[in-house]
Amino acid sequence: MKKLISSALYLLPLLLIYSGCDSGTQSTQVQHNVELRWKADGSSLFGLMQSYSVTSTSTIPAVGYSIVRFDGNGSLAETFKTDPKSRPIDPITGSIDSYSPSLYVSADGSTIVTQLEGDLYRYRPQSGNLEKLATQLHLITVSGDLHYAVGTPSPDAQPIKTIQVFDLSYSPIRLVTHFDVNGVETNSGIWLNNGTFGINCADSIGAHISIYDTTSTGIPRTVIAGAEAVFHNAVFDPATNNLFVRNRNGSKTGTSFNYTVDRVNLTTTARANVLNFVVENFDVTHDNNVIVYSFYDSTSTIHMRSRNLVTSNDISIADDILLIIALSPSEDKLAYIRERDANFDEVHVIPFIKP
Repeated sequence: MKKLISSALYLLPLLLIYSGCDSGTQSTQVQHNVELRWKADGSSLFGLMQSYSVTSTSTIPAVGYSIVRFDGNGSLAETFKTDPKSRPIDPITGSIDSYSPSLYVSADGSTIVTQLEGDLYRYRPQSGNLEKLATQLHLITVSGDLHYAVGTPSPDAQPIKTIQVFDLSYSPIRLVTHFDVNGVETNSGIWLNNGTFGINCADSIGAHISIYDTTSTGIPRTVIAGAEAVFHNAVFDPATNNLFVRNRNGSKTGTSFNYTVDRVNLTTTARANVLNFVVENFDVTHDNNVIVYSFYDSTSTIHMRSRNLVTSNDISIADDILLIIALSPSEDKLAYIRERDANFDEVHVIPFIKP
């Protein structure tokens, strides 16, 4: 849940570094990952990572994540040297958690659309070509074919934000529509079918998902009440038009009304609960029958499990997850970020078998 955990994820580890450095000659390796996306053929993953060594006398670098590539077993294969970095802090307003560090990767892995230093970029890993597409844009979502990008230039604290939809196939890119929306949260949204997309909006009881399209002028096509579609906590199946979301109606109290998982069919509007307890991250198999999820138990220990939604068979997977659950395209592997200690986390890939 990006907006809710990112402050601790980005900033707290930097405050803990000195506990591992008792002299100027002893160094500590610091590494943090904040994003993972599979290439369509499952041969590799792209992510965002910061890694450096520090001593008690060295200067801690500003939080900034580089685009990286991992091979199919989770080993770091390449770090791409781009000067602009992915940062959670708005470079203009200084607002923490103002940006979502999300990567949108083409099917063949040749192109990435993302947000760096608060601006919209297109990056081509093979050639190293980095192209700035728009300045000062909070990126919300991108279509699967990287044709359209949705974002807002409005500051995070501004209640009414201007939504902008760009056609990235033009050079320079073309603004196809823009409109104002109240309560927009500048975390990741979700791309849906037929040019539609969902945006998370705060309201008086929690949040809702407003669905627009590339021709919208401000009136949503539909609204999903008491729900959010954010950072690895939303899955859309284009074949069934099912959208899996996390509920969000009210403050986080740990009740069955908050941060549980529902399945919403966007054709019929039928809505059903699939997990009736608080989850941190989740992913769903292509057949919609299995959900992999992480959660905290009563001792504040996080676990990852998978559940067959047809048979209710539920099995343990791991107890070392930090964040992100990403099933490979063929669903034979599962990638996640695990914590080694407060200063160091890493990508871990394991075999996956449906329960």
